[in-house]
Amino acid sequence: MSTPRLFGTDGMRGKAGEYPLVPDLLERLGLVLASRIHSDDPDNLGERHRVLIGHDGRESGETLVAAVAAGLTRGGIDVDVVGLAPTPCIAYLTFSGPYQAGVVVSASHNPADDNGIKLLGRNGTKLADALEEELETALLHHEEIAESPAHGEISRRKNLIADYIGWLRGQAFPDLDLNGIRVLVDCANGAASELAPRVLKAFGAEAVTINDHPDGRNINENCGALHPEIAAQAIAGTGCDLGLSLDGDADRGMLCDRNGRILDGDGILAGLGVSMCLNGELKDNTVVATVMSNLALERCIQAAGGTLLRAAVGDRYVAAMMREGDYNLGGEKSGHILFGEDHGFRGDGIYTLLRVLQVIRRDQLRPENFAGDYADLPQRLVNLPVTARKLLGDMPFLTAACEQVEEDLGDCGRTVVRFSGTELRLRLMVEATETALVDSALERLQEAVQKENILA
Repeated sequence: MSTPRLFGTDGMRGKAGEYPLVPDLLERLGLVLASRIHSDDPDNLGERHRVLIGHDGRESGETLVAAVAAGLTRGGIDVDVVGLAPTPCIAYLTFSGPYQAGVVVSASHNPADDNGIKLLGRNGTKLADALEEELETALLHHEEIAESPAHGEISRRKNLIADYIGWLRGQAFPDLDLNGIRVLVDCANGAASELAPRVLKAFGAEAVTINDHPDGRNINENCGALHPEIAAQAIAGTGCDLGLSLDGDADRGMLCDRNGRILDGDGILAGLGVSMCLNGELKDNTVVATVMSNLALERCIQAAGGTLLRAAVGDRYVAAMMREGDYNLGGEKSGHILFGEDHGFRGDGIYTLLRVLQVIRRDQLRPENFAGDYADLPQRLVNLPVTARKLLGDMPFLTAACEQVEEDLGDCGRTVVRFSGTELRLRLMVEATETALVDSALERLQEAVQKENILA
């Protein structure tokens, strides 16, 4: 049996204080990363290299930061610790600053007991799978890694966050004026709790914040992007034009309007995609989404003269397809929205909000009319516990059922059948123009799965 990988689709993730998120292993990770940084720059071995580290609002964050930083400094790397900061903020600062890498200590939308490590390259983007595998191999190898004779130094650099705000205000959106706009922000008791209102104030908007008091234990707890209904309910009576629900590290967001209508990632892509397509801003008139995005999004983009491409689930796979085709809009239903090379393929809930407000201003829309005609087609997702993962081609009953269901649905719907990449579950998703079609198709697929004898 092969050993499970430490790095998944979004870095290393697990329970804080349990393997692999234990100080000894994370200190070794820092030493491995330091060694790799030096080997990638052999002509400047005497030069002092720097790495930036930040974390979200979990109580375990500082402990894990200290462990990684200790390994980096033992390897001769200077470390700047920015403290509480969103993943996209750290990504931008890594890209714009004198850093060879960035490290984010965060478990994103996971509960407070979890934590994780995201490694960023000097361009601020997530490391390629192949490089993560190389680092993991070195991390798990028993050979000792030589320390640098001159240890690095650790500096606290909370002030760097102002550089991110300055970039948004002065370079990314220099002409955006949000005077008179009021925005409700659900900060998920996470990394953007202090930053989000500062950004909106810089543009002249007024922020009304909720769930903005991280205590180390309340991150993502019944709030934020996992629960956009909280902001949708809270916006009534506030006088806010728009609501934003962030996740714990603020790399994704959901929106709601003043009437409580929720826009997830598909709704945001619909509003942005149509506007960009009609204004000649959408490269090759193409939007990249995932196999889980609703068929309604595909039809919406097509109606505006565009094309929707689908990548595997995971924002890194959306980014890879966007890079390959040089596209400038993509994302996931979960609220990860990517804007191509101009924004370094970085998911950023606050940046996404500003792009939406920019379109609302430019197109002279009322906020509630952004993607006003968009609505998902009926969709259901069933997760079935299984004893093992198998290739679809090795499951004749399910294969035949999928083919028959797809033929019967035709242009009126579609199915997605896949195994989870993180747990032993088979996911069956059906969407169609009518709820009855969805229910009937799912019933047939589940009957076929029963015959495969793989259910736990």
